Amino acid sequence: MQIVSVNIGRPQLVARGGRTYSTSINRHPVTGPVHVTLEGFENDRVSDRSVHGGPDKAICCYSHEHYPFWQERLRHEMPVPSFGENLTTDGMLETDICIGDTYRIGSATVQVSQPRQPCAKLAGKHEEPRMIPWVWEEGFSGFYFRVLDTGAIGAGDAVELVSRPHPDLSIVRMLRLKRDVQLSDDLRERLVNLPELAASWRDAFRGKVMGE
Repeated sequence: MQIVSVNIGRPQLVARGGRTYSTSINRHPVTGPVHVTLEGFENDRVSDRSVHGGPDKAICCYSHEHYPFWQERLRHEMPVPSFGENLTTDGMLETDICIGDTYRIGSATVQVSQPRQPCAKLAGKHEEPRMIPWVWEEGFSGFYFRVLDTGAIGAGDAVELVSRPHPDLSIVRMLRLKRDVQLSDDLRERLVNLPELAASWRDAFRGKVMGE
């Protein structure tokens, strides 16, 4: 596992579909190690803190292995970071990465907190409204890190797995569970009280209907 690119951005106004909105999705690669705080990379900013950023979503990650699929599906070039991710990764697929996974990258320690959910701004960036259901369908969502120990991360850094407390809770499985109408009582209780899972996801599972 390795970091392909570190990507930084700030809010900018974008005009699409007859409306203008603020977004940080148009990030750009940077060279050299970049310091990461508990809130994310220095000099990186999100446009709407009600849905982006914060300690549970400090670093957005997306797999470089997915790029060929999307380039063929969307029929246009996709330079990194076409998904607005902070870290473009290699060897970190949603089928393998699990909630609570802790990694050492550069001099920082990070932990997987939740899947990334596709949004309208991602669809707008690629001018493809079907992007959102396609991401859910393929499971190519990406995921977020919270920062446990601050440090610096750079392109080319190795990603070292430190611990995996929940090997049955892959990102792909979590995406499926988020859309399930019902959960078993035991699983729901587990997810609601899972400290490694982002607070917003714990709240979402708290509102799920209990199984019979």
